[in-house]
Amino acid sequence: MSIVKNEPKYQNGILQAIRAQLEHRAHGLYLLCDEAGKSGLDWKEFGQPAVRRCGLSQGAELVKKGGTDSLKGLKKTLFTKPAQLVFEMDILESTDDKLSIDFHYCPLVNAWQKAGCTDEQIATLCDI
Repeated sequence: MSIVKNEPKYQNGILQAIRAQLEHRAHGLYLLCDEAGKSGLDWKEFGQPAVRRCGLSQGAELVKKGGTDSLKGLKKTLFTKPAQLVFEMDILESTDDKLSIDFHYCPLVNAWQKAGCTDEQIATLCDI
């Protein structure tokens, strides 16, 4: 059971709907990892390469749509105002080489807490 404090400050209907979709996906990732673990597979061994492939694919699409490979460009395309609201994040620094963000709420963590994950499992899922 998790002891991490993860409670949203903003809870309007649109944010709740978006967060629910993210929670659904996060729950699916947890269930995949849990089942793989029951079969003797290490979560990180298959989870990280799969998520990396997904991220590389999405990154390539962002570049095709006029994106950039700088972190400042990533902020503009991925960490938009709506994303900042959903995750209640503060952009601390944004340059071509450094992007520092404080996340004050995470719907993925919320899903994993609801599923009864330990803080260690949540840390692994976040790392994946």
